[in-house]
Amino acid sequence: MKALTLLLAALTVTSAMADITLVNETLLNGVSSKSTMWIKGDKVRTDNDTTTTTIIDTASGDMTTLMHEQKMIIKMNTKQLQELAKQAPGASTPEASQTKVTATGEKEKVEGHDCEIYLSENMGMTVKMWVAKSYPNGDKLREEMKVMAKLGTPGAPKQPEVPGIAVKTEFVQQGLKFTTRLVSIKTDSIDESKFAIPTDYKAP
Repeated sequence: MKALTLLLAALTVTSAMADITLVNETLLNGVSSKSTMWIKGDKVRTDNDTTTTTIIDTASGDMTTLMHEQKMIIKMNTKQLQELAKQAPGASTPEASQTKVTATGEKEKVEGHDCEIYLSENMGMTVKMWVAKSYPNGDKLREEMKVMAKLGTPGAPKQPEVPGIAVKTEFVQQGLKFTTRLVSIKTDSIDESKFAIPTDYKAP
């Protein structure tokens, strides 16, 4: 989930937003997993392989996690979590969480896209991004995906401004190397039923 969040931040709400389906693959020390995200208006659903689903209403802050094997449902509110984080001792200030983005001048082709390599640095973490400036409908997609900014925790790093779509990101955290590859972005219509909560899932 953390890697997916970083990818979306690198991708950097309009009144006529298109529905978006985003698929990405993450390699964690060489082990592959896939995530699919659906965005429709203020609603976001993320499936991590077949084990868990997270459904978020970014307007209300309501977040529901579905544990499929156990048919378990866990609910919380992201806005309440934001307030708790804001009041926590040692909480980051906006000044402390500024993100520095640097163009390295290096270029590389990724999945057929001509990319320029950028470094995003914040609070000791550096994310390497392969940015495709000519990604189809890239500017429109970046604008529409700003819905994810509503999920940010106070003091969280600001979205890095990059001139395109990050089709690959890479960073190391606690000795673990995360490599995320953007598989596809589609703007096909998404049915509202995609965000429905199953009635046979129970709270622990």
